[in-house]
Amino acid sequence: MEKESKTTDFIPLLEDIETPVSVSADSIYPVKHKQKECKKAKALKKFLVAVLKVLFVAFLLSSAVATVAGYRWYRWMSQEVQRFTVTESNSFPVQEVPQSELEALKESAKSFWDSIQYDKVPVDDFVLTAREVNGFVAASDFLRSNALAEMKDNQLKFSVSLPADFLPGGKGRFFNAYETIQWYPETNRLTIKMDSQDFEDQYVDAELELTTLEDGKTLNLQVIKGKAFDHRIPQEFIDEHYNLLEEVYNCDCHDDECKQGRKFLEGLAGVSLEEGQVVVHADPEPKEATYYKEHEGHSWQYGHHGHGHHGKHGGHHHEDGHHHHGGRRALRENRAKAHGHGHHWKALHMVRRLMA
Repeated sequence: MEKESKTTDFIPLLEDIETPVSVSADSIYPVKHKQKECKKAKALKKFLVAVLKVLFVAFLLSSAVATVAGYRWYRWMSQEVQRFTVTESNSFPVQEVPQSELEALKESAKSFWDSIQYDKVPVDDFVLTAREVNGFVAASDFLRSNALAEMKDNQLKFSVSLPADFLPGGKGRFFNAYETIQWYPETNRLTIKMDSQDFEDQYVDAELELTTLEDGKTLNLQVIKGKAFDHRIPQEFIDEHYNLLEEVYNCDCHDDECKQGRKFLEGLAGVSLEEGQVVVHADPEPKEATYYKEHEGHSWQYGHHGHGHHGKHGGHHHEDGHHHHGGRRALRENRAKAHGHGHHWKALHMVRRLMA
C-alpha cells in the first residue's frame, strides 16, 4: 500500500512529458514538391522564350517591310527629282542691299503690323520693292544668285534655280523654274503659274477669283480651275465654291495667331501691284469682317446668293490699270448656292488642309 501511494504521488519532469510533433507535407514528400516547382519554372521559361521569339520575328518582318518601303520610296523620289531637275544651273544677278536698309524695312513692316493690331491707322502705306526682295535673296546663302524677283503692273515673277542636293537622287542637280502671279482687275481673277525653264512642262496652273462678301470686308477667294504637277483640283471641290480664306475668319478662341491675321486683313484697304514694287494700303476706316458671324452654323458654305464686292472704297483702281486690291465696289453676284453638304465635311476638310 505504501509502495502504491508513492507511485501515484509521483510528479513527472517536464522533459519526460511527450508533446505532439507537427510534421509538414514538405518533410514528408520533399522530392515531389520540388519537382512541381521545377516544372512551373520550366513552363514559364518556355513561355517567355516563345514570346521573345515572336517579338523578334515581328521585329524582323517590320524591319524588312520598312526597308523595302523605304527603298521603294527612295527610288520613286529619286526618279521624280531627276524628272524635274537638270545638271546645269541658271545664275541670276546679285543685287546687294545694305543690311541697314533691310533692317529698316523689317522695322517698317513691324510698325505697320503693330499699328493695325492696336487699332491705329498706319501713317504710311507699306511699300516693298523688287530691289529689297532681291536684297534679302542676296543675304541668303541658299538663295544667293539662285533666285530673282521681278515686279510689274499687276504681275509678280519669281525665278529660281535651286540646288537639289538634299533630295534623293538630287546630287549635282538643279530645279529651274519661274512662277508668275498675274492679277486681272477687270474680272477679279488671279492666275498662278509655275513653268519649267528647261522643259515644256507647266508645274502649276491655277486660276482663282477674289471678291468680298456681303459685309464688304470679308475676302472670298475661290478656285476656278487648277492643277499642280500631274494632279488636277477635283471639279467636285471647285463646285463647292469654297472660300480658301474661311479659316482666317473662323479662328479658334485659343488661336491668337489666327486672330492677329484676321485683324490684319480687316485693317487693309487693298494691295497694289505696281512697276517695281508692291504697296500695302491701310484702311483709314477699318471695320470688322462680320459675314461668318452673321451666318454662323453654315459658315463653310453660302446659304444664299450674296454680292461679291472687290474692296471697300470706290474708285481704287488707278488710271494706269494696275491693281489695287481695294478697287471699285463693283457688285458681283456670288455664285454659291445652298445645298446639303453635311456628309462631305470631312472630305472637304482634308482637301482644305492639302491646299493650305
